[in-house]
Amino acid sequence: MNTNTKVKQSDKLELAYISHKGKMEAIGNVYDRLVKWATPQDLINKETRMLTIYHDSPKITDSNYLRMSACIVLSHALKVDGEVNLRTLEPTKCIVSRFEITPNKFQQAWESNFKWMVQNGYKKSTIDPFEIYYNNAKEHSEDKYIVDLCIPIL
Repeated sequence: MNTNTKVKQSDKLELAYISHKGKMEAIGNVYDRLVKWATPQDLINKETRMLTIYHDSPKITDSNYLRMSACIVLSHALKVDGEVNLRTLEPTKCIVSRFEITPNKFQQAWESNFKWMVQNGYKKSTIDPFEIYYNNAKEHSEDKYIVDLCIPIL
């Protein structure tokens, strides 16, 4: 699996998000609801960045109880309602690995990212890992995501 891994400071990100608890496979439905909310707000365009925050590890937490947040990066302040909330992801030092992968390769990509972290002497911070998506896989000729996997470190 080819990747470009770097240690760098993440940007401050203002996010609108919907929380999800349950199987990872269901996060797509949460994103559908987020996009449905974001579209009339004029937030969906070629510059749109989506982000998933993982609050639990699937290695530790039962798949029925995994907590995740489906997020959209905001370019300006706005009001939210209903199930959509706001949060700020403050800048933090991260291991960032860029991948161009199909959905069935995400677990392997995360495992290789954590392996790289350990092999290079880094320790995960208490901040939750996250993914930043740079495209819509449905629009990719090979149904691949262009994504950064980010592990906040000490």
